[in-house]
Amino acid sequence: MAANDLRALVAYRGLLRGLVQRDLTVKYKGSLLGVAWSLLHPLVMVAVYTLAFRYVVRVPIERFPLFLLSGLLPWMFFTSALAAATSSITDNGTLVRKVAFPRAVLPMAAVASALVQFALMYTVLVPTALVMGAGLSVAWLALLPVVILQTAFTAGLGLLLATAYVFVRDARHLLDVALQVWFWLTPIVYAASMAPETLRRWLQYNPMLHFITSYQDIVTKHAVPSLTTFVILAALATVSLVTGWRVFARAQKRFAEYV
Repeated sequence: MAANDLRALVAYRGLLRGLVQRDLTVKYKGSLLGVAWSLLHPLVMVAVYTLAFRYVVRVPIERFPLFLLSGLLPWMFFTSALAAATSSITDNGTLVRKVAFPRAVLPMAAVASALVQFALMYTVLVPTALVMGAGLSVAWLALLPVVILQTAFTAGLGLLLATAYVFVRDARHLLDVALQVWFWLTPIVYAASMAPETLRRWLQYNPMLHFITSYQDIVTKHAVPSLTTFVILAALATVSLVTGWRVFARAQKRFAEYV
């Protein structure tokens, strides 16, 4: 990210904050439960998946609901952020055509809004861990750098997809299909160690595997990811963010013509 681009984002931090507040307000406007939906939604999903994979398929994982929550919530953050970022430019076409501001504010605000909701949802892990007897530990402090790196990785992809969607409207449909396949190739409802050896080697090329297993190890095993894992996560975040930013920066001058 160029220094002048970073300064522009900082200068427009008020706009970024306002867009995040708008997204959250619109999301819960008129809702009886309001923010409580951020807690209820993942709990309902965990109940369904637990019924299917713990009592029907019988996946042999100890404290399965906790294991599932620890990986499912980061995945939900990832998918919701990408979906919102992808359409962020086209959904704000009037702003893009008539107002001068750093266009990157829009996908960044989409990711930031999803991050706030993720933070709210992840709080359900604390009572879940206590109820299931897993407890808490200082290893949980390692969640912060993992979240930061995942956010950077997601923001980079969001910038790429936002650019693609301006010029190719099929990008959103392709994303929906890709995320469905990607979900099952990521160890969320199963442990990575359960995959066959040949498949396990290929799964290592799935960037989300490294993020999800880091969350799972911290929460369920109280194990801080290794230095090698953090290097991998940092590399994934850097490549994604730098690539996404460069592609976005080169294309943004033409956005007004297409939205």
